[in-house]
This record gives sequence, structure tokens and C-alpha cells, in this order.
Amino acid sequence: MIERVPLRAENDCSICVVTTVMGLPYTYERVQEDSEKYHKVAKDGKGLAWWEGYLRDEGFTAFYCKFAGLYALPLYKGDVVGILGMDIPHLKTGHVVAVNEVGAVDPADNAPDHVGLQEYVRNRVLDGVCFHIEWLAVTKEQDRVSALRTPGESI
Repeated sequence: MIERVPLRAENDCSICVVTTVMGLPYTYERVQEDSEKYHKVAKDGKGLAWWEGYLRDEGFTAFYCKFAGLYALPLYKGDVVGILGMDIPHLKTGHVVAVNEVGAVDPADNAPDHVGLQEYVRNRVLDGVCFHIEWLAVTKEQDRVSALRTPGESI
């Protein structure tokens, strides 16, 4: 089971979520320091998913899956976790959460440790959130994820 790493600063949800997904021995401080080696903003000013390269460099297998693949996570009994992105139009920002076989793990202030996926998605959609159509599956068990993989997609 993954452990929630709560926000420590206003815009550090990606550090918290990557730390959550990677688990021990990765700590917030280590991921924050390591993240400095990666570009976080594109030339057009949009944020980059710097964690893709970081996960790969640290020996994790990561690839994008269609949104519906989130509901297959319980089949993997914790061997596969992920990062789900969303846009929050009324705040003009984005956000990421960790996902696992139990549900969503949101680093936001006052968020519970885990929320069932259907409940989390429903509540966020009612809040005006637009989820990304794909999520990043992450594992150390490369042979366990073939059913989730989006054909032809990799990072």
C-alpha cells in the first residue's frame, strides 16, 4: 500500500505524488533534490511531466494507459500504481494525484489518505475538474502490466 505524502508548499503536488508512487527509500527531500536535474517547463510555458524521465532513470517502468485502465488497478494487488493528472479550469492550474488498488491518494491539504476511485472522480468532476484522458502506470514489475498498456505508447 502506498503512503500519502502531503503538500509542503503550494505548488509541490508533483514532488509529493512522485514520492508517494516511488515509496521508500524515496523521501520528499530526495525527490525534490533529484527533480532539480529535470526540465519542468517547456519553451511555451507549459509544465512538463519531468517525472517520466526520473522514474525511468530510477529503474521504474512507466507508460501511459487509457483512463478506463484505472479500474483494473485492483487486479495488480499493489504491483502497479500510477499518476493521474487533471486540469482545474477555474483555478487555471493542473494537479496530479497518485492512484493505486485502493483509489486516489491526493496530496492536497486536508485530503484523506485514500479515497475510492469512483468517489474521487465523481467529486472532482462536480468541482469542475477535467481529468486527463490517460494516466501514467508505474511499476517495478515489468511483466505485470501488459493488459494496461496502451498499444504503441511508451515514454
